[in-house]
Amino acid sequence: MFFNPIKFLAPNYLFELRPAVSGWALKAMLILFVVFCVAGIIIKIAQKIRKVESIEAKLLHKYFACFLTMGIIGLILTWLRYETVYILASRIWLLIWLVALVIWLVMIIRYQYKVVPIAKKRLEQKKLFAKYLPKKK
Repeated sequence: MFFNPIKFLAPNYLFELRPAVSGWALKAMLILFVVFCVAGIIIKIAQKIRKVESIEAKLLHKYFACFLTMGIIGLILTWLRYETVYILASRIWLLIWLVALVIWLVMIIRYQYKVVPIAKKRLEQKKLFAKYLPKKK
């Protein structure tokens, strides 16, 4: 049984209050959301080890927050699905989760490619200017 996006977007399938709990789907969801959590933790560890500049640290923190938050929310959704909690186990929450993830990642990528290069350029100019200023004795 493979994932069918057309079937997934059908309203009666999407808003079903008690979705079927199959072993492979739960395992796949669990693995996906654990990978998100682990990726967030790895990003945070890499940020601590590498000692990056403030601009890059802020960017890495944005990725860390996105992956860890979405991973934890996904794990909660998986647990709710496993426990067959009415309404909260519905598939619509997975679609909302996916839309939120895409919006969050688009905002981070826009920040990465629009704001970070400008900020790096300003920081380099500031360092170049500070090189010629007198230093305290």
